Amino acid sequence: MTHATSTIALQPSRYRRQLAWGLMALLACSVMTWPASTPWPLFLVLLPSFYALRQWRAWQPPLWLTLHPDGQVKWHADSWPTGQLVRSSVICRFGVWLYWQDEAAITHRRWLFCDQVNAADFRLLGRHCQQQRW
Repeated sequence: MTHATSTIALQPSRYRRQLAWGLMALLACSVMTWPASTPWPLFLVLLPSFYALRQWRAWQPPLWLTLHPDGQVKWHADSWPTGQLVRSSVICRFGVWLYWQDEAAITHRRWLFCDQVNAADFRLLGRHCQQQRW
């Protein structure tokens, strides 16, 4: 059982950027198969490409997550509320769906890719999520 408060530093995810570019490329390929009689499919490609470019260039401030032994979650330098981890959190090879409830009993969730933390912190995050199921 984890007895100490753990602070985890989150870096911007490389996977998130690759996913945005991959979805944009998939959309561009599908639009190219449509008839060229109307120009509106071009807008379907331009909109996600601007989003992907913004994701690529966006500077993201450092994000810190503090996990307490009793399951409390506190986000630093972000607008996410503090709360309590819930059993619904899911751990997989590519990341963690982190579920928590704030004081108003509103459930929040956030996907954390595995490349946003180092391997030791990823295991620690997984242990905290698993302990909520016991």
